[in-house]
Amino acid sequence: MAENPPNTKFQKPIWRILQNTSWSLSGKALGAILSLIYLAIITRSLGPTDFGRFALIFSFAQVIAGIVAFPTWQIIIRYGTKYVLDQSHVKFGQLISICLAMDVIGLLIGGIVAAISVYGFSAQFGVDAQLRDFIMVFTLTILLSTRGTLIGILRVHDRFRDAALADSLVPIIRFVGVSAIATFQPDIQGFLVVWALSEIMATIIMWVITLKTVKLPLTISDIPHVPNYYREYPDLTRFTGFSNFAASLRVLGQQLVVLIVGLYTGPAAAGFFRLGYQLGQVLARISDGLSIAFYAEYNRMTHNTAAAAVQSMIGKTIKITAISAIVLLALLLIAGKSLIAAIFGPAFAPAYLYVILLGGAAAVQVGSITLEPVLLAKGYAGWALLGNLIGTIVMFIALFLLIPQYDAGGAAIAMLLGALTTAAALAVFYRKANRS
Repeated sequence: MAENPPNTKFQKPIWRILQNTSWSLSGKALGAILSLIYLAIITRSLGPTDFGRFALIFSFAQVIAGIVAFPTWQIIIRYGTKYVLDQSHVKFGQLISICLAMDVIGLLIGGIVAAISVYGFSAQFGVDAQLRDFIMVFTLTILLSTRGTLIGILRVHDRFRDAALADSLVPIIRFVGVSAIATFQPDIQGFLVVWALSEIMATIIMWVITLKTVKLPLTISDIPHVPNYYREYPDLTRFTGFSNFAASLRVLGQQLVVLIVGLYTGPAAAGFFRLGYQLGQVLARISDGLSIAFYAEYNRMTHNTAAAAVQSMIGKTIKITAISAIVLLALLLIAGKSLIAAIFGPAFAPAYLYVILLGGAAAVQVGSITLEPVLLAKGYAGWALLGNLIGTIVMFIALFLLIPQYDAGGAAIAMLLGALTTAAALAVFYRKANRS
């Protein structure tokens, strides 16, 4: 008797994207829930002004880390998908060696930039020696916690669940640590220590998971040969440079804005802005999950699938992201104000305006999230960079025009304008890429 053919419904690319997105979002959903709880503890413990100082220190570390970090997870998926599909273990190991070397270089550069920034300019912002040293150690810890290469290894092997497991530990550790600090002696430094420990512990655990689940053909003897391995990818410098610059623009357009708001309007306003941004990022987390899954699947399909099927998958994904953006923004409009008052307290009610504006910016990102991965996977990293650059320039122009008149509200409007401009530019380049 002939066996029934296997059910291939969930083997289709769009279902695999949704499945991998669900794994990516499982950790992010847990993080979103726990973050509301531990942020409520922090805001009620510190108040608007000290929470603003907390946000400024964290944003500073994120700016440094975001600028110097190489997009190694994108490199692994872009160049390593073929090796995994063809089971070329030696070539895949050489690619991993390149990415680990980039991580080390990023750490060294970040340490130098952080030292110059902290010890060179801290006095101008009234930071004393003890806090200055603490900020430096905190920033180095964030730099050491890079997980790009590990995430790329797991995702290229379709182990989104394992990557989500490690990432889900970050909010759990923060929740436990924040609860303990708030019980005994709530202060800015104590909460930042919890943040640093959560990142380091998640990185260690992700290393353990990766080494147990994926066979990595790495040896110490590879180290001297990394420059030779690198030369085998003539377009890697271009791809890495464009991708790193695009990622840096996103960081500057998010974390740096918090620092600018704090500089112009003071720590309390920066705290309101940061809280609004944090709640708006509930939408952006869905955007991240979809983008990651889509990028991995697109690279997989281009190796063994007809162009018409690829275009069909892109169209379906765009519809899903657009609907998700509309629904989630509507929920934010309805529940945002009551959510802030109930969770964070009446003192943080001014953050509602920022929740709406920054949530709108995040919704635009969700609706256009498939555009950049397609450009990257097709080799048009320069166009992806240009789209982000145009949006960032518009945002910063609007930022400096609007902040003097509208304070932190002007910064939120600027971020929304930047998101709209970026989406429009990427849409134009996406159409151009399809015609070429």
